[in-house]
Amino acid sequence: MTAPACMRGGTVRHPDRPTDGPIVARTAQMLGKPLIPWQRYVADVAGEIDPATGTYYYDTVVVSSPRQCGKSTLIDTEDTRNALLSPDRKIYYLAQTGKDAENHFKEYAEQLAKSRLAPLALKPRRSNGGMEQRFANGSFIRPLAITKVAGHGTQMDKFTLDEAFSLTKDVGNTILDGLTPTMNTRAKLTGVQPQMWITSTEGTAESTFFNDRLDRLRAGDVPRRTCWFDFGAPPDVDPEDLDEVMRWHPAAGLLWDTKQLRDFRAQFDDNVAGWARAFLNRRDTGMAERIIPADLWDATAIAPLNPEDMRGTPLVFGVDVDVDATHTSISAGMRLPDGSVATQLVTVLDGTGGAPAEIVRICRKYDAPLIMDCKGPSSDLHNRLRQLDEQGEPLLRFCELSAGDYLAVGQSYVSGLRNGVIRHAADTDLDLSAENSARSFSGDSWRISRRASMGLTSPLESAMLAAWGANHMPEPAGLQIY
Repeated sequence: MTAPACMRGGTVRHPDRPTDGPIVARTAQMLGKPLIPWQRYVADVAGEIDPATGTYYYDTVVVSSPRQCGKSTLIDTEDTRNALLSPDRKIYYLAQTGKDAENHFKEYAEQLAKSRLAPLALKPRRSNGGMEQRFANGSFIRPLAITKVAGHGTQMDKFTLDEAFSLTKDVGNTILDGLTPTMNTRAKLTGVQPQMWITSTEGTAESTFFNDRLDRLRAGDVPRRTCWFDFGAPPDVDPEDLDEVMRWHPAAGLLWDTKQLRDFRAQFDDNVAGWARAFLNRRDTGMAERIIPADLWDATAIAPLNPEDMRGTPLVFGVDVDVDATHTSISAGMRLPDGSVATQLVTVLDGTGGAPAEIVRICRKYDAPLIMDCKGPSSDLHNRLRQLDEQGEPLLRFCELSAGDYLAVGQSYVSGLRNGVIRHAADTDLDLSAENSARSFSGDSWRISRRASMGLTSPLESAMLAAWGANHMPEPAGLQIY
């Protein structure tokens, strides 16, 4: 069987291996939901049998697909087939929350009870937190909530990590670290290769677990025992062209028609990015809104300042490091004669290796203190700068910045722009950073979200820090005369 045209990339069927796919397809028919072509292709490839062992060749199956394509049907069918494969098998379904997992389970249990497979199933348990569908052979299917500890120590023959877009890399990897060893134990005990299924629609910039895994597969970094499938529209397809959406969606014309597609589109209203993510399986890397509105940003721009004009002006340098320490940005914050503050991006350095020397150079040249966050991506550079000294005396002066102050820096900057007491020197890199920086809230306060933003955040963050520092300068060093 050849891959469907709507498959953008993935594993090709190995013709020399037998497959469990036909039995999966028969199971789907008996459940009352026959497989459509894309589902059957996944079942055939994921069900390939290793001639050397007589069991499943693949231990990991990754499926990226749009909404409304029948992903849940495929999962339920595969779970049922696996449960009936031999006695006492343990199948788990993990979703974003316990409620999501249990709702999915309830729909499955009702479908199973009405199907031709009902005689093989016992009465399901439906109590919250203890739901289970057990079969006459002793096997069971259970729903679980996705948490950092979900499934740790639990023996599993198959589990599905559904809607994986909801996971950060840290949470997703922690779950897999706890589940993978138990699957190896089951393989030795039962003689059947357990399988881990990771399924999801494409996510957002914050979907770091699924994004990273999918990006590596697309780049050709595919482990030998992993099969993967990526369904959806090519990147150049207009999401508003419903004929093209029908052409590339794996369930179009099979599970719903063009009229229903129009109804689906209407539900998203003006959320084009959300629509494209759901029905074209296109990652949403954008933001709901800019931190600083474009008209406010444009209205508060001033001409770049001459470095020589900085001499003799109360001056602070703000420094910030981008996520993963890819860049270091340095901005100047100046108190002007009229009492307002001007910020100007000085430079953006690659990495942090050469940053200490440049920071010391400009701070000493202008006899200016330094302000930066002591946590997050900037923490290592901050610690290195703190340790610099000359004959026992520190090389740099710092504007102290508490955790509470840091959460106020961004809001203070935007408020200052609105009130006309902060301005920024025009700069292409700073403009781009302001355009593409998103925010995340902590109570009523917010900070720039480095993971949700679309580019470098350090230019804007360094400008915000510089403005705060200009308004909170430390006392000058040396002898004070009163």
